[in-house]
Amino acid sequence: MEFRNFEEFYKKAYNLANHARNKTTNSKLAIIYARKSFSRADLNSFYNIGTLKKEQIKLLQAKTADIKFSVDSLIKNILEHSDLSFDDYNKIKTILKTADDVILGTCNHLRFFKIINEKLYEVIIKCTNDNKENFLLSLHRSDLSKLRNLKLKR
Repeated sequence: MEFRNFEEFYKKAYNLANHARNKTTNSKLAIIYARKSFSRADLNSFYNIGTLKKEQIKLLQAKTADIKFSVDSLIKNILEHSDLSFDDYNKIKTILKTADDVILGTCNHLRFFKIINEKLYEVIIKCTNDNKENFLLSLHRSDLSKLRNLKLKR
């Protein structure tokens, strides 16, 4: 199922993440619980969070520009990055559109970096092995040393 409203999408994942968190003792177990307990239909539901630019499509050798954000990925992200709020997730579109730096990583990953309000955010996008779909894997706060190291490896 495709969500058309980001807030509804976030609320769905947030409620499922909290349910999983309350059933286990740590985030790793909560992710496992969520993936075993929630329906595939719920976990595979998604929101189109943005689009790749032409040069980014080339880097990934992607067959589409659309970037999907699945409920499964958002649950995982909420559980692993509890320091992030709804407001942080609302910044994803801005990060993707106006990234300060975009770095091609390993395994068909693109890393988008953006400083907003003196905080460095990183969004990671993955292109599937068949290059037919792009998914947002993670949003988290990063640090400049990580960005510098990734730039040195280019």
